[in-house]
Amino acid sequence: MGLRPIVKTIKTKYGELYDCVDFYKQPAFDHPLLKNHNFHLRFMRSTSIPRRVSPENEVPKLDYKPVNIGLEGGGCPIGTVPIRRTTKDDLIRAKFHSEMYASKLNPLIKEQPGTRFALARTKLNIDFDGVGADISVWNIPANASQYTAGRIKISNGAESLESGWMVNPDLYGNGRTHMYIFTNAGQSLCFNAKCGYVHLRPDLPVDGILDPVSTYGGNQFLITLAMYQDVVKKDWFLKLSKDHTDIGFWPSKIFTNLGNTATQAEWGGEVFSPPGVPPPGMGSGLELEEDTAKDAIFANANIVVNDTIVNPPRDLKLLVSSFKYDVRNEGNVGGGINYLIIYGGAGGGTGS
Repeated sequence: MGLRPIVKTIKTKYGELYDCVDFYKQPAFDHPLLKNHNFHLRFMRSTSIPRRVSPENEVPKLDYKPVNIGLEGGGCPIGTVPIRRTTKDDLIRAKFHSEMYASKLNPLIKEQPGTRFALARTKLNIDFDGVGADISVWNIPANASQYTAGRIKISNGAESLESGWMVNPDLYGNGRTHMYIFTNAGQSLCFNAKCGYVHLRPDLPVDGILDPVSTYGGNQFLITLAMYQDVVKKDWFLKLSKDHTDIGFWPSKIFTNLGNTATQAEWGGEVFSPPGVPPPGMGSGLELEEDTAKDAIFANANIVVNDTIVNPPRDLKLLVSSFKYDVRNEGNVGGGINYLIIYGGAGGGTGS
């Protein structure tokens, strides 16, 4: 891979370092299928934006607070992208976690030791162009070799894409809540911007610390995330906020199955702890209360079908691998929350 020329380095208020590297020198282009690309930065935007069944001005607004994710000082210069600085040990840990994470996710079965999950999943035999939600962000304590996450996922067969929030001290070197993506495409298995994901925004890192976070019974902070397929290019775009800001994209050429369409979508939480070690909490870290001021939520949960944003099917399959956690499909509750899915649990103990 070699050294990447650094145009500028930004140190966040949390002490993390982001190097601003030339757009064409980012890790995505180390992917063997992208080495001889003909991408041009100014043309790498989605050519189609999924439309809503109802006009945007008729969709009620969610009365919650947005999470901060942008870099200080406006971020990197135009023509560069922020890449989190990592040491050799960081890269070794990231590779280990990527391989471990992929093995636990494909497929998700309760026989896999250490992993617990609570998910709402669409049923098979429907083609999707995307998945999205307003995701409440939490900071749940996790020890070394543990993680806890809330995320959306789109998949087709063995290939999948995820985005959401995660607390993973081994991966990030701290116990703060980070935004994350996970790519599972052919032989490419990685977190964040390491293997085929092309980052676009100079001011928004894909793995930045999310702050502030939600508090139980207090202020709720959400991040609006979506992964939509461009109906023309067939690339998968990661979008942030209601205005469908393109953060980055996965070129269709790195996929086998997802290069055509997706067949499943998920919303939910997942935790990991080594066998015999009490697992961390999920979501808000407490049992569900059926209260959006206390539970971890996916508000405005949606899928994209035929380039149109619609509610998920009401008959989502609920998958829970441990009695310590729970997920509930509340359906369309109206107001600014619209389609609601809640999940979480306290963790603890060592049993299933």
